[in-house]
Amino acid sequence: MLINLSTKSLNIFKGILGSGLGRSFSLLAPFIIMPLILDKVGADLFGLWVTILSFTAMAMFVDFGIGNGLLTKLSYEQGLNNYESMRVYITSAYVVLGSICLFLITLMLVVLYFLNLEYGSYGIVLVSMTTFILSIPISIIQKVMYAKQMIISFNLWQIVGSLTSIILCYIFIYLKLENWIVILGYSLPPLFILIVLSFIFFYNNREISPHINCFSKKKAKNLLQIGSKFLILSIFTAIALNADNIILNITLGSEMVTEYSVPAKLASILGLVIGVLFMPLWASNGQALAKKDYSWVLIVTKKMSVLGFFIVSFFSVLLIYFNQEIFQIWMNRQFISQRETLINFCLLSCVMAIASPWFMLLNSLNVINLQIKVWAIYTVLSIILKFTLITDNNIWILSFISFILYSIVVAPLCIYIAYKKIKELKLSTLVDHN
Repeated sequence: MLINLSTKSLNIFKGILGSGLGRSFSLLAPFIIMPLILDKVGADLFGLWVTILSFTAMAMFVDFGIGNGLLTKLSYEQGLNNYESMRVYITSAYVVLGSICLFLITLMLVVLYFLNLEYGSYGIVLVSMTTFILSIPISIIQKVMYAKQMIISFNLWQIVGSLTSIILCYIFIYLKLENWIVILGYSLPPLFILIVLSFIFFYNNREISPHINCFSKKKAKNLLQIGSKFLILSIFTAIALNADNIILNITLGSEMVTEYSVPAKLASILGLVIGVLFMPLWASNGQALAKKDYSWVLIVTKKMSVLGFFIVSFFSVLLIYFNQEIFQIWMNRQFISQRETLINFCLLSCVMAIASPWFMLLNSLNVINLQIKVWAIYTVLSIILKFTLITDNNIWILSFISFILYSIVVAPLCIYIAYKKIKELKLSTLVDHN
């Protein structure tokens, strides 16, 4: 029995709308707050903070890929309406990720004790790392609600968290509180909102609400087996896409990180667009695959690839054309090689828009090993080239290398394999029917 085509298309549209709302406000918060924080803490501490955020973005693999594995499993089980299995998976994920969180908090405190950082730096590192570690188990609710196609509801709550971050930062800066308290005001509200959301959601969806008696070693092991692949993939993708600031900090210093990271932050608008358009495909594909509706999956993947390219290209042109005006209004200054850096990130985002629907398909199919190999090659090559070619006069080369390698190595191979896999599944279904 196939899922109704209009229902699935509506779910994707609602998912895109919900993601657009939530991600817009999530991106809006740092765009509003970053100029104030830069002015409050200074270029050195601002560069340190941005570098820490890059480290935490690269460290998302510390959940051992369980979050992504959980989304894949829940999407499939939701397609079969198997709520008891979903409940066991959710409980097992909370137990495992909660244990990881406790271990990492302890490890962080021990490491910071021996680092003997200056007070200002210590506070920023402690707040940023703690909120990141706590987000590992707390963010499970996102995977659950995405699998349930409740993307709009989740992102409305995210908007509340983002608005609260903005308000608290303004208040703390106005009160001239210490730098680490300002960073806390920015980082903590989204986590608190997710905790409240988790309690409300599971109270209203008791058929899948976690309970310690539902913990299953077998399901936990299954999540770890699936997650281990996502773990390795996440390590390579996170390092590859977030290493620029760290490379700059090592080679040229934290002030140069500021010169590069702000144009990169502007370009992250395109990453927002890509996430908005394609993240809902993961859950929709999973449910369609559970029903063996391979034709729908292939058609939608193709259409979304073309649509994504044109949408991202449109926003890219706007960002490049008005880059000077945007930076002047936003940050009240211009940055080194901002136009070149922005152009390269825009080109990269256009290629990513073409490839991303096929990545969502590979994730839904649990075809991860190929992605690992491709991203491993990309990561090694990009880091070597970036360390070799970076100088004071060409920081834009970092984004250019990312664009060229992604276009040559990552996108073509992954699109080809995803297309081949879904065609094979579609053919096998036709054979079975005959």
